Amino acid sequence: MSSSAVAVAVLGAGLLAEPIADRIGARPDLQLTGLITDPQVPPAGTGCLVYVPSFAEIAAEAPATILPRLLREGYDVISTAPQNSHGPDTALADACHDGNSVFHATGAFQTTVPARLLRAVTEVTRDIRRVELVEELDFTGAGVYPWGPPGEVGIGTVDTAVATRAAALIDGYYTAGLRILNEAVFGSTTGSTETPAGTVDIVTDAAGTVEQVIVNRTLGAELSYRSIWSAATAERAPLRYRLTTTTDTGKGTANVRFKCMAGVHPADHLTCVNAVEAIRPVHELAPGAVLRDVSTIPPASERRLIC
Repeated sequence: MSSSAVAVAVLGAGLLAEPIADRIGARPDLQLTGLITDPQVPPAGTGCLVYVPSFAEIAAEAPATILPRLLREGYDVISTAPQNSHGPDTALADACHDGNSVFHATGAFQTTVPARLLRAVTEVTRDIRRVELVEELDFTGAGVYPWGPPGEVGIGTVDTAVATRAAALIDGYYTAGLRILNEAVFGSTTGSTETPAGTVDIVTDAAGTVEQVIVNRTLGAELSYRSIWSAATAERAPLRYRLTTTTDTGKGTANVRFKCMAGVHPADHLTCVNAVEAIRPVHELAPGAVLRDVSTIPPASERRLIC
């Protein structure tokens, strides 16, 4: 192992805490110091923490309590929690300043895919007037991060309130995705503080069991991001996107399907990749930085996922 290896601990009870720890342990430039759920005493020698909170921890607003303390104690932190769950920017910035530390919110796949799709599209398309992104996410039995099994988003239950609450608790991921779309396509940061409009539609069968949860979000008249959550089937890829761009002369549509790899849901693969790949760049940044997007990580194609 290189003497320059970054010593990293994984903190949290989230679905991906162990897979992220495994990936860190397999990297020669990283040293896994531990997989922990108690933030009070990170393992000795740890310089960086990857924080992977569970859905329950996000619901309890744990990130906003835990993160400033860790940053103030001098640990660089990378978080997979929703971008709006970490507390005020000022609190994070003050904590980073006091601890000479760095904070980076990689978020999860809901932010990653829009960033990478739009960066690719805007390289070849100009004069875009409107963007519509549709995400179709299929839940396997084990679930998709940050949720657990499909029941945590209401699928397969008769409790529609669970679905509505699940959408609200992770809204920060999709808000960040919309803002990335806004900046990537229109070169604008005017939507950086605007709250997107949103609705939740629930599709049930004749018995009242939830089959689909459809969440519509818009940012102004130019951007929309629709998420359709369903139970997985063997016939289709579990993560699918349709991107429609409108110009003065017509419309263009791109369809992207992400397959499972070795039993790993593609949404979880993307979340893991972002978190692990961020460790070294974040650790090498000048102390005091607070980042909430994927700009730290250069875009890289994941050709194995796309069919």
